[in-house]
Amino acid sequence: MKNAYQQIKNFVRTHQNSAVLISRTDSFLGEYYPPEAKRLSAVSGFTGSAGLAFIDSVQDVLFVDSRYTVQAKKQSSFQVFEVPTQTTPLQWIIENFKGKTVYFNPQTHSVSWVQKSAERLQKANICLKPLSLNQLTQFFEKQAFRQKNIFDYSVQFCGESSENKLARLGKHIRQNKWDAYLVSTPENVSWLLNKRARTVLEYPVLFERGFVDQQGVYRPLNKQTVSLLKGKKVALFEPATPYFLYQALKKIAVLENAPDIVNYWKAVKNKTEIQNIRLACLYESAVICRFLAWVEENKQSVDECACDEKLIALRKENPLYFGDSFETIAAVGAHAALAHYRADKTSTVALMSAPLLLVDTGGHYLNGTTDMTRTIAVQKPTKLMKKRYTQVLQGHIDLATTLLAKGAKASVLDEKAHAYLRADSVDFLHATGHGIGLMLAVHEMPPTVSPYDTFGLQAGMIFSNEPAFYSETDGFGIRLENMLLAVNGANGLSFENLIFAPFDYRLIDFNALTKQQLLWLKNYHQTVYETVFPMLNLKEQKILLPFITAFQKDEK
Repeated sequence: MKNAYQQIKNFVRTHQNSAVLISRTDSFLGEYYPPEAKRLSAVSGFTGSAGLAFIDSVQDVLFVDSRYTVQAKKQSSFQVFEVPTQTTPLQWIIENFKGKTVYFNPQTHSVSWVQKSAERLQKANICLKPLSLNQLTQFFEKQAFRQKNIFDYSVQFCGESSENKLARLGKHIRQNKWDAYLVSTPENVSWLLNKRARTVLEYPVLFERGFVDQQGVYRPLNKQTVSLLKGKKVALFEPATPYFLYQALKKIAVLENAPDIVNYWKAVKNKTEIQNIRLACLYESAVICRFLAWVEENKQSVDECACDEKLIALRKENPLYFGDSFETIAAVGAHAALAHYRADKTSTVALMSAPLLLVDTGGHYLNGTTDMTRTIAVQKPTKLMKKRYTQVLQGHIDLATTLLAKGAKASVLDEKAHAYLRADSVDFLHATGHGIGLMLAVHEMPPTVSPYDTFGLQAGMIFSNEPAFYSETDGFGIRLENMLLAVNGANGLSFENLIFAPFDYRLIDFNALTKQQLLWLKNYHQTVYETVFPMLNLKEQKILLPFITAFQKDEK
């Protein structure tokens, strides 16, 4: 990739009173994509999964959320602002760039973002203007893109044929009196067609967008097929549609913003999917237990990178293993205060260099995708570490045991997860949970467990439960994550745990727990013993047995 930063600097110097925005997303507006699409890192040096850069003739600014504040400051020479605690990109631009022009890449921003941003900026006499294709090619070399190893995803794993999914969508299109429905995201296309690929192992999707007609016929959207939409009424979901595509379609078709029904269908797993995911999570639970035993035995001699290598080796023993669902976060000490730290050969430290090890990891198996986190004591923890671990665990348990009333939003669960930390005047700033796809995106929306939930939870949705605490000052981080399945009950939704791996008894202040929390821990670890221990060898069982017996004492 050419020196994009310098090219952008040259552009804003020749276009007076202007700036350029570079976002982390690609033309599919996604989190995971091929290396050639990583424009933000090419410009700024920042490699996190979310961010936005602002570049004008005299200043360079990088906006990131709280997961990446420390990382961004280390990786980039740009001035870093944390969103939304310090400011937001639009607010900062309004306060600092009145009367000027801000250029953006129409391929990497959604219709909704452009419309809302343009309206706010216009009030401050700021013009939001799309870059042309010629201008973009001045900054970034055009890369040849080839998909790798596209394959059919078996109905034995997904539980519904592509023909049936497309017929459902065709019926939905007819009922709404549209002519066609635009499927904008690769994961929705992959779900509809029951296709997967090996282009990006963490995101095993078909990188494609297409449209479906009233008969339920799918066509990829390209130069040859777009003419079929001429004069048609086409439904699309504006938050998932890039601005450049919207502008092109608007010239030939009548467009209507509509809810993303495919996203909803995909989020609510069917019986076959749920059973397969349970099996994948059971295997993953054994992987984590074996890994925990390995850490106990080898912590004196291994480092962060070795944790990643060990987890991959354990997963590979399963013939259904496809690849990791994201790069493992194995973080010791201060590294764990970075929510999305990634160890490499230059940054890795020994496990014994600090008291706590945080491991956030997951796998794509053909029968399910997993995501879990444990924080482990590798040395004697401080009183503060035990206090924070206990508070995070209490939030985790209270969320898992909540009966969510019908119609209640997931923000109720979010409040439970934060309660013990907030009562002590501390907190974590990221979402408490996210949806998890099936051999698609490990971060799937909906659902989301956060104050910003607007969709709510439905039976059949699978999501993460991951409250946390981070302290850069004290040099440690804690996160505890399981996967939950929402299940219908007479009075609302309850939640079934899908991951069964021990919590670290050495980090718990048992006296701070309620009777109900103690009982939950006792029953949870009994389940670990009964369902996962038979999958371990005798040595692993012996090492982990104290992690079970510590919870078998009578509760208060």
